[in-house]
This record gives sequence, structure tokens and C-alpha cells, in this order.
Amino acid sequence: MAVINPDHPREEIAAWLTANGIDPGEVPLDSHIAIGADNNGASVIRYTEFLRRDGRRYLNDDGTGPASEQRETPMLVAPPEGAQWRTDHQLTIRAQIETRQCADGWAEHRKTGLSLVACNCGFTTGWVPAAGLPSLADLTSQHGGT
Repeated sequence: MAVINPDHPREEIAAWLTANGIDPGEVPLDSHIAIGADNNGASVIRYTEFLRRDGRRYLNDDGTGPASEQRETPMLVAPPEGAQWRTDHQLTIRAQIETRQCADGWAEHRKTGLSLVACNCGFTTGWVPAAGLPSLADLTSQHGGT
């Protein structure tokens, strides 16, 4: 996934968003804007957009800022020529959990002992026993400490 460099000129980013049907005024300035692919392999833009109710922005549930959500839209126009795009490393570590429904209506969860590490640069371990995962020191040295 390519992520737009937040230091790139905002005017060029705004023009590119507009050309792709996205209102740049509804995208927070510190928004994480990325180019990726959907399930069919088509290029998409992933971004954060302010939410509106009755035509007005409103606060998020904890009242600390404007409500927003992640959006995805097809990329119709390629990013500006010479744009400063970069691929960031973002590690995700997941523990696999099994769930079953109990007779009393509650759900019971337990860890399977398998874990997965993935990075948006393409690195993945797949589901392996937790003891077989690379060390945190190795992961941070290879993926920028994220």
C-alpha cells in the first residue's frame, strides 16, 4: 500500500482527491490517505472522512473531536506525477481465537496458540505457533520500529 506523504503540497493532494470524487474539505488534514487494491485487484483510495448528520458535522462518541470514518473509493485518476509517495511499515500482530456458543446463550472464547504477524509491505508469517514468531527486536529492525 502506498501512503501519501503528509508533507506533499496540500493543493496537489486536494486537486487529486477532487479528481477522484472526494471532497478534500471533508478529509481531515492529518488524515492517512493511502492507495491500495480491493478484493478484485482494482486500485482504490482509502481515507478518513468527516461524518455529517442533517448536513452538519457532529462529535464522536467520546466527545473529543469530529466524528469520522474510514472510506474507500475507486481510484479514477492516478496520483500527481512526481508526488512524494511512500510505503510505510505497519506491523499487525494477531492471536487466533476460537469461539463457541454455550448452552446458556453466552459465547466462550479461547486462544488456539497460533499467531500471525503481517506488515503492509507484504511481509507475513501466516498462522504459526506463537513460539515460532520472529522476535520483536527482529521485527522492529526490519520494519522501522512500528
